[in-house]
Amino acid sequence: MILNRPILIKLNITISIAWLCLFFKAHSQESPIDQFEINSNFATPWLEEAISELSSIPNAPEDEIRSHRVTLSYIDPLRATQLLSLHGYKIGKPEEAVDPKSLPMVVALPGTTFHEIIPKPEEKFPQTETDPINELIIFHNPSIPSQLSEILSKLSNDIDKPARQIMIEAMILEVSETALDELGVKWTKAEGANNSLGKNLNTLSIGSLQHPSSGAALELLTKGGGNGLIEGLNAQLKALVREGQAEVLSRPSVLALDNRMAYINVSEDIPVANTSYSPAGRYSSTSFKTMKAGITLSLRPRIDTAGEEVSMQVNAEVTAKVPDADVNVRNNEGTILATSPTISNRSVRTYVRVANNTPFIIGGLIAKDKQSSKNKVPGLGSIPIINKLFQSKKSNTVKREVIIVLTPFVLTEENSLGKSAPMDEDSFDSFDHKLFRDAYRIRGEDTFDLNYLYQNKQLQNMKSITKRLASKNLQLVKQYPYSSFHDEAIPGEKILCYRQIYEVLKRRNLEKKIDSAKIIFFEKDKNIGSGNRVQFLEDFIKANTPEILSNKPHSTALALTYRASRLSDNAESIFSEPVPVLSIVKCEDNDSWSKALWKMNQSSSENKEQFTVLIRNQDDIKRLKYAILTKKCIELNSENFALKLSNFSRGRLLLMPRITTKDIELIDIDVAQAFFYSEMYYQAQQVAMEKDIAAFQRITKEKQHLQILNLPRRN
Repeated sequence: MILNRPILIKLNITISIAWLCLFFKAHSQESPIDQFEINSNFATPWLEEAISELSSIPNAPEDEIRSHRVTLSYIDPLRATQLLSLHGYKIGKPEEAVDPKSLPMVVALPGTTFHEIIPKPEEKFPQTETDPINELIIFHNPSIPSQLSEILSKLSNDIDKPARQIMIEAMILEVSETALDELGVKWTKAEGANNSLGKNLNTLSIGSLQHPSSGAALELLTKGGGNGLIEGLNAQLKALVREGQAEVLSRPSVLALDNRMAYINVSEDIPVANTSYSPAGRYSSTSFKTMKAGITLSLRPRIDTAGEEVSMQVNAEVTAKVPDADVNVRNNEGTILATSPTISNRSVRTYVRVANNTPFIIGGLIAKDKQSSKNKVPGLGSIPIINKLFQSKKSNTVKREVIIVLTPFVLTEENSLGKSAPMDEDSFDSFDHKLFRDAYRIRGEDTFDLNYLYQNKQLQNMKSITKRLASKNLQLVKQYPYSSFHDEAIPGEKILCYRQIYEVLKRRNLEKKIDSAKIIFFEKDKNIGSGNRVQFLEDFIKANTPEILSNKPHSTALALTYRASRLSDNAESIFSEPVPVLSIVKCEDNDSWSKALWKMNQSSSENKEQFTVLIRNQDDIKRLKYAILTKKCIELNSENFALKLSNFSRGRLLLMPRITTKDIELIDIDVAQAFFYSEMYYQAQQVAMEKDIAAFQRITKEKQHLQILNLPRRN
């Protein structure tokens, strides 16, 4: 929101209406039925009567049938229905009607024609409805929640379990041993010689055998002096063998599912000529096709139950262009039209079983290439009979062996990152892009060590009870306090998420982009007597508590307290929520500031939730800026995602708000909540956990969980 000061007063009513629209939009995400269930406990008398009348409407008839579609993530529908049948559930057929007396019943949706993910350009792109379907339909009676809940629980816990993941690293080496044979006489210019022909052979020396790594294994050297047979030239006879060298061709890695195929292809397309001739042997035409030259790996890993060993089917193929082996394509007149390369192919297929994190080697993919060249002295090397004395031939044999080193890394079920996670580097972040939103990749340092929560035995017991209840009625675990213990939820976890987001924003120094002079709050419009008007925070502080903006010691703080009115049916009360109650608080030091902040963020005497922003100095204004950014970040990532510890994990991308110094920023109850939670997160999280555990303990002692499970009470 970007505004100019002169027109702010004219837009007061517009801002209030816009806030009201956002209020209803934020609270319209839940279904109307859920709203009735949640708000009926807090309804005013006339609303309570209306809800009671709706509740008196008879439930669904006993023979009503509803369907619920389930998308399977790993197992195919046919196998899923076979396993459900073994557990005693009834399986229907798509062509037969469902009998209400046979509920619940599971039917596998029929599959469709398979299409490649990316069809070939010449083929028609498949219609969406023809894509493969991996779904089941569960028919159930809505008046008996356990019919649906039990099947969904059985599918997620025992049947459609996600496959374990494995990271396979490959290192492909090429070891070459070059045998260089150089035979004949090679003439070189001697130092200080004038290359004239001499009359006598002056000297003859024989070199010694040397280690291959030094170059020559045998060297026979004749030195021609001033009176030599060929003055000024050196004649060398060499036999040379060089040491082999290893080169890393590629280091690909792939993340695969257990018992699923993985494919690695590191190759290039090489054009190969295809020539046709007439029956009489005369040239007819030439066409070209492409062939792959490179390395392909096909892998299918199987992980044992303990995750300690991996059985793997490996198909490896190495194709390469053979040097100096091109075939010339000529026409009838002998003119070269094209050259066609020769492609070598080496492959191996095997089954192996290795321990986790243990490399194994596939070798023996050997190829040999021969190359030859001739050197001669100009003129003399072309004279018949004696030309051999002035020539040398070089034959180069290249022996290449490809070695493949594979290392499997089984990822743990608790942490799907491990070996597959890249390092915590800024290069994985995305900022200042013109078209896309800014994103920050969560690092290990951004997450808290919460083993004291995850490993607490009593919390695990409460989660086990909730899981058992979910198998009977999934709708129940969406209600408080079961919702705080269901699945991966932790009591009070959203408070810790506020702090973690605050730390990320602080590390990025994003508060510098918010102009303190453009932070506003609402106050009652006393002139008109209705609605709200805008007040700039900095102007208000300068007029009422200027010492807050100075560096001089003082004992004054400004409090902006927001009280939740989201359960009210009164328009005036609804419009009062974005308007804070302003007060001047005495705070002599940081300790008194902390005590005041904690006290002013507790529920009111009417048990209404309230949150306070307490500003004592410039540091608190900076905290306020981060609270504004925290609210924006949560809205951008959605509250259901950003405020769950299971989602705020290393490697995830967190969308970041993009702001400018021209933006006008509003303080409201959500900003006040972020201000409090980001500062006093441990204290607030402890209180929230105590509240949730006490509520869970109360309903457990009242045996409500036994009523849900239809189990007898135990005294």
